[in-house]
Amino acid sequence: GASEASLGVSSLSWCTGKFEPPTLVVGGSSGRVLVYRYSDASRAWGVLLTLPGHSPRGVLDVSWSPNVGRSYHLISSCGKDGILRVYRLKRGRSESKKTGGATSSTLELEKHQVLEKGTSEVWRCQWNVTGTVLASSGDGGVVRLWKSDFRGEWKCVSELRGDVSPSAMVTT
Repeated sequence: GASEASLGVSSLSWCTGKFEPPTLVVGGSSGRVLVYRYSDASRAWGVLLTLPGHSPRGVLDVSWSPNVGRSYHLISSCGKDGILRVYRLKRGRSESKKTGGATSSTLELEKHQVLEKGTSEVWRCQWNVTGTVLASSGDGGVVRLWKSDFRGEWKCVSELRGDVSPSAMVTT
C-alpha cells in the first residue's frame, strides 16, 4: 500500500531459515520494524508482522539471527533513540482464504526485550555465526556483546572499548 511504500528503508536482513519461505525484516526511517514474506500463491510480498519499533527518529540497523537448530527465530533492531531490541518469533499456522483454507506457516511475536536504552544512538547490531551472541555498537564508542541466560533473558557479557589497546577490553 501507499503507507508501506512511504517507509524510508534504512536497513534490512534476510531470514536464512531453511524451512521458511523468502522472509526479511526491514527497518525504516519512521522507526517502524516490519517483517515481509513472499507468497507463492499471490506471487507478491506482504507485511507479515509489525514489530514494536523505535522512536520516529528512525531505525539504524536490523539483523536476523542465523537459526541453528532452534524452534524459534531471533531478530535484533537498534535506532537513533538509543534502544537495542531483541524479538523472539515463533512459528505458527494460518488458514488462507485465497488458497481454499489451506494452512501455511506464519510467524508470531512471542516476546521482545529492550537490551539497551542509552542516551547515545545505537548504530549497528549483528549476530555471530550461530546466533548465540549479539554485538552492538554506537556513538558511545563501545562494542557490547550480549548472550541469553537460561531463562531467555539477554544480558551484556562483555564490553570492548574502541580506539584503545587490546588490554583495555572490559569483561563483565
